[in-house]
Amino acid sequence: MRVAPVVLACGRPGAFEGLTGGLPGSHVKVSGKRLYQYAADALLRLFGRVYVVTPQPGAGPYTPIEGHSETLEGALLEAGAHLGTETHVLFARGEVYVGPAAFAALVEGAASAGADGAVLAVPRSATAGHITLRTKGEELLAGVGGESQLVFGGAALLPRDVIEALDGRQLGEALGEAAETRKIVVVPWAGAWHEVSYPEDLIALLEHVAPRETCIASGARISPAAVIEGPVRIEEGAEIDHYAVIKGPAYVGRGAFVGSHALVRNYADVEAEAVIGSGAEVSHSLVGERTTIGRASFISYSVIGEEAVVEPGVITMSVLREGRERLEPVEVRGRRYYKLGALVPRGSRVPAGTILRPGHGW
Repeated sequence: MRVAPVVLACGRPGAFEGLTGGLPGSHVKVSGKRLYQYAADALLRLFGRVYVVTPQPGAGPYTPIEGHSETLEGALLEAGAHLGTETHVLFARGEVYVGPAAFAALVEGAASAGADGAVLAVPRSATAGHITLRTKGEELLAGVGGESQLVFGGAALLPRDVIEALDGRQLGEALGEAAETRKIVVVPWAGAWHEVSYPEDLIALLEHVAPRETCIASGARISPAAVIEGPVRIEEGAEIDHYAVIKGPAYVGRGAFVGSHALVRNYADVEAEAVIGSGAEVSHSLVGERTTIGRASFISYSVIGEEAVVEPGVITMSVLREGRERLEPVEVRGRRYYKLGALVPRGSRVPAGTILRPGHGW
């Protein structure tokens, strides 16, 4: 079996246009990497090479395939036209974060069962509106659709002819047909898995990609009066000023600045060259590259787009009175809350002293 690892990082920007400037949501940067790069890096470690289908090929260790398809099926066909003599394709959706071991599980599952391919399956409760997978003896794929507690998890190892049969057809249809004539194993996955379909999904993603241990780059400048409480990752060129507190899990990107007496805590993600002003607090939020958070501002459960300016004294209120679809409740001292702050598009400006109500901009 000769495998071509492929990450699909194209599609419509949809609700992410205000954050990505027209690129798909898989191109949002989180903890210093674009979302699709988490899958690409895992496949690169596993196979030593990886193809990435993207509308904006860039420099890096990947083999880029320029693709502009708006569908998964179209992106797979675009990839297939550039592959070599590989007999199988292991593909992953770029907007799905999954634990790296999931890809090895696909290969091992197919090999141990002597199967022609494998599909990743996650519990139905993890996602909605996707292909349901029916199984038969030995966890083989029996068909798609209908009642099942397993749904397609966004990654599969399939023979090339199954991929080529997607021309004008849906993936579910091709999988159902393959189940009748081929031996396709279903690999249940109970590890880390998170789909980013809407900007609010980025809030929960922060918990998956947050640092698990403290790592401070040698070129970072940390004031001796600052407090660093792990797990924290601080990149090269970042500066943590006097009396600032970084309380993990938290990420501070390359060249970012955290001002005096600022507090960055609880799954906060401060991307490259962002500025957190003196006395500001950032909690459970994504602050995009080259963004400025003004002094004495409070940013909670929010996504602030690249190069946005939040002027001094801006407050985000983040406790919803009622739950909202796609949000998981937060438990505090035995009580459950739903939390959602503000979505601030890239390049925009929030005037000083503004109070942003819960769910602003989403």
